[in-house]
Amino acid sequence: MTRRCIERFDPAADYFPEKAILEDAAMFHVEYRRSYKVLTVNGGQPADPRERYVLVQCGAPPPPLTGDLAGAAIVSVPVSSVFAFSTTQLPLLTDLGRIDVLTGVAQRDAITDPAIQRRVAAGAAVEFARVGLVVDVERVVAAHPGLLMIGSLSNRAVPPIRAAGIPVVPNAEWLEQTALGRAEWLKYMALFLNEEARAQSIYEPMKARYLTWAGRIRAIPAAQRPLVMTGRSSNGMFTIAGGKSYVAALIADAGGRYAWNDDPSAGIVTVDIEAQIARAAGADIWINGGGWKNLRAMLEQEPRYAAFKAVRDGRVWVYERRQTPSGANDYWSRSVTCPDIVLADLIKIFHPALGRDHAFEWYMAVPGSGAR
Repeated sequence: MTRRCIERFDPAADYFPEKAILEDAAMFHVEYRRSYKVLTVNGGQPADPRERYVLVQCGAPPPPLTGDLAGAAIVSVPVSSVFAFSTTQLPLLTDLGRIDVLTGVAQRDAITDPAIQRRVAAGAAVEFARVGLVVDVERVVAAHPGLLMIGSLSNRAVPPIRAAGIPVVPNAEWLEQTALGRAEWLKYMALFLNEEARAQSIYEPMKARYLTWAGRIRAIPAAQRPLVMTGRSSNGMFTIAGGKSYVAALIADAGGRYAWNDDPSAGIVTVDIEAQIARAAGADIWINGGGWKNLRAMLEQEPRYAAFKAVRDGRVWVYERRQTPSGANDYWSRSVTCPDIVLADLIKIFHPALGRDHAFEWYMAVPGSGAR
């Protein structure tokens, strides 16, 4: 029942015969009842509490919100219209073949998917956070979508939108500690569309490809694994991936040693540049910075970058191979559900001989370096 409601409700019927079985994601959990699903999910930020939602098959009576369901919000499924706040949420719909339900995007210029660009251009999906990613509450309320998927429930636009009767749910995929866990948020979107079977058919072969790539580096000894640093500096402060983030896990799976591997954070971390130099000055490879035209521009922006071995050796890599003229970066869309390709890119960077049969999808060396 991916596009219709129950016509004659049968309390004994199982309306969700295809159920999501989570293998790697840890930030959400689902339990099935005959005519509704109980969803528990992180609020979108490390400190946010978990929230519960009752996803009721349309045409079925809602259950009483008592006991462990007290305070849960009700969402009627399958939803027929979705407002997506982040570009990382768009591939969830694209991969499921369900951009037909996409009726709102935060910023048109951030979109890289041609089909979604055409949908916005045709007026089938509106912009609702064009200026500085600030949600236009009036526009959302006027459109009254069946679901607003947002980055965090701490966003100040959430209370007035919920007060208007619009379901708002968080997306915390970036807090997953593995890239496979992050990709499994495809199943999260599927819960709202009753597309669990399709999500599993996509996730299973992708995971197999990921594990095949990871298997290529399993026998490489620690001494042959490059030391890797991440991030970039702004006003003397370095934004890096936490030691328990999916990025750190990708580095390990690609045969690298992360400079901040002992950091306990699952998201991003900010440290001063002196701390980064102390920890990562000897890093062999630098990834996941960005916005630099070439190595010279990097050093003009921040002369202290010269303290890093990766800069001196010209081994700085960014995920900017696929960008639109407006500056939209395809990495911050398709890579979410394609961690196998991200892993292949990183293996080709860290161990070129093992990635010889792979063509870079997102990563490229910063111009002016010796890397290719």
